[in-house]
Amino acid sequence: MHITFNALNYAVETPDGNKTILNSIEGCLQPSKLTALMGPSGSGKTTLLDVLSGRKNSGVVTGEVLYNGATATPSQLKRITGYVEQFDTLVAELTVAEMLMYTAELKLGGTWEEKVAKVNQVLSELSLEACKDTVIGNVLERGVSGGEAKRVNIALALITEPQVIFLDEPTTGLDSHMANEVVSTLQTLAKGGTRTICATIHSPTSYAFGLFDELVLLKAGQVIFADSLEDQAQNAKQYFLALGFTAPVEIAYSTPEWLVELTSGKAGAHLSSEANSFDFAAAYQQSDLCKTNSALRSELVASHQGGALALDDVYTSSLCNSVKVLLKYRTATHYKSPEFLGPRIGDKIFSAILILSLYWRIGEETNARSMQSTAALLYFVVALCGYGAAAFVPSLTLDRPLFYRERADGCYTTTAYYIAKFLEEAFLCCFTSLFFSVIVFFSCSLQGNFGVFVLVYYLTTMIGIVLAYAIASAVPTMDAANALLPTYVTVCMYFGGLFLIFENIPIGWKWFSYLSFLRYSWCPLMVNQFENDMFNGILVFEGKSILDFYGLSSGIESSIAFSIGVLAVMMVFFAACGVLALKFINFSTR
Repeated sequence: MHITFNALNYAVETPDGNKTILNSIEGCLQPSKLTALMGPSGSGKTTLLDVLSGRKNSGVVTGEVLYNGATATPSQLKRITGYVEQFDTLVAELTVAEMLMYTAELKLGGTWEEKVAKVNQVLSELSLEACKDTVIGNVLERGVSGGEAKRVNIALALITEPQVIFLDEPTTGLDSHMANEVVSTLQTLAKGGTRTICATIHSPTSYAFGLFDELVLLKAGQVIFADSLEDQAQNAKQYFLALGFTAPVEIAYSTPEWLVELTSGKAGAHLSSEANSFDFAAAYQQSDLCKTNSALRSELVASHQGGALALDDVYTSSLCNSVKVLLKYRTATHYKSPEFLGPRIGDKIFSAILILSLYWRIGEETNARSMQSTAALLYFVVALCGYGAAAFVPSLTLDRPLFYRERADGCYTTTAYYIAKFLEEAFLCCFTSLFFSVIVFFSCSLQGNFGVFVLVYYLTTMIGIVLAYAIASAVPTMDAANALLPTYVTVCMYFGGLFLIFENIPIGWKWFSYLSFLRYSWCPLMVNQFENDMFNGILVFEGKSILDFYGLSSGIESSIAFSIGVLAVMMVFFAACGVLALKFINFSTR
């Protein structure tokens, strides 16, 4: 797969106007070659990589990028390219083999045996057999080494057998030994087949630099050198020496260090001061090397003139299959994790015991004070569902980088991801809600139908969860989500019916009282509790029964079925808001 690009420009809108990041870039990438994309910070390395791989989701791209002489569609790019991001985005709880099988089941068609065979092939190709049963791990749980994690990321890109592999700073965070190991692996991949491999790299060791076949050097969004790196990068060194620059002898510079320092525009006193103002891009454009490269690019384009990419259809995992795989690998692992289960079960245990100790058998008392306390208890129960949802914010916020990467890789759609998250919480919530309800309902001797109590509590808890997901999807940070969620729940509390009786809500706020989910949670619990023969004829305030006083004896508030129906609709509404926010609000702009 030859990749040629010509007159490639990329610009973004800034408060000061358009800013050009790439300026008339041209060049080519060839199969069986490992190409290094280098340059000082801010030179446009990652931007060029993103443009070539079709991953830019902002700004304006102009120019021509051809794959074997043809323009590739976004779906074709997903088939022919693999992209390895700078920072590792892996599922920490899975083993290396499970991580690869998880990706294979999402991205490959065929039988189970074929997928297993492909995973085993990739494990062997990247020398990962020794750690295939090791958990990937994170900062809290020790797992594979940094070099192994980087190779796992590369392995994920190889699952679909892409013809082109792009890597963004594959040696970031690695020591020199591990960095050399990763680059050596890339060289083996390039030499062992027909893959075209291009990696941005900032400051490679001399050994790693010598493993690359080609070098494209950028500065300020322009190409200033592009040639082979035969004979330990002598081509690159000789080119810049021929421009009149001298490599310092008194300082032990390696060739890549010297190149980056020389072209950074901030050369120190030990380098020629002319380097600070020298126009490297203009010098390259006027060089014989540039003419040779342009001729090669034109020749490659001409050799495929009029051709089209002949590719098999890209396998797309169905919605059902995506949800099934996510539940199989992600949810099953979460259900074994104390870190995941702790906040979801622990808060129910604590709240149930607290309520039990404070309100023991209060539900069977028929005096005014006890009945008022019972009303407050029921309100406290549903309000906790909103405040307790803060525990669910990290589940989505911390998962966001992995979600962005897997969605960009075509593993699943936003809808499939959200449905899997919803089912993960909904299934567990069945048990935690039942557990909580049994303790509270019977220890407090609450009256009415136990099934109504469980159902209302379950729906309110799920509303809290999807509300937390919606807010976490719509705001950029976990801190912002954790501030916004309780604020919204507190506002809803004012209109739930306990603190301010419905008929006393100011006319300008009545509309919002009908939007408060706590209204439709508390009302059915109150009706279920006090619409009982034992409370008939008991007057509490202003000569009214407790349901009359709160306005729950007639109208829509008196209908348990109506309130439960509204809760179900609200749950679906907030879930839809979460899906739309995840789909259209992207905090990882490329």
